[in-house]
Amino acid sequence: MSTELTGIKVLLVENEMDIAGMLCFVLEDAGAEIVQVLSGLEALSQLTRFSPTVILCNIRLPDMTGEKLLQSIRLQQSDAKKQIPVIGVADSHRDFSRAAATKAGFDGFLSHPISSRQLFAEIRSLVTS
Repeated sequence: MSTELTGIKVLLVENEMDIAGMLCFVLEDAGAEIVQVLSGLEALSQLTRFSPTVILCNIRLPDMTGEKLLQSIRLQQSDAKKQIPVIGVADSHRDFSRAAATKAGFDGFLSHPISSRQLFAEIRSLVTS
């Protein structure tokens, strides 16, 4: 077990169960605390009960796009002194690019396949900045 992400709370918004399982395993093994939800609406509801350090969000959710979820999160946080960083996750670079993610307002971006090294580096870059 690694301690690379000890103290980091992750809200994982992922409807693909195999991907969610893999990400939860890797993040928990690195010491992160995880709350996983399947939809954008669940994510918005969870934000009233869980204060994540970072949000990891599938770009394509069944109930809303990742961009719409991001806009809703930013509206919920409009009074916050510091916004929670949101990392967009895409099935591939063909579906969505880092440039498109940045333009949409995401703080970070990953596309599958995701290595644990890439995942940890992206999270650390956002929570230590």
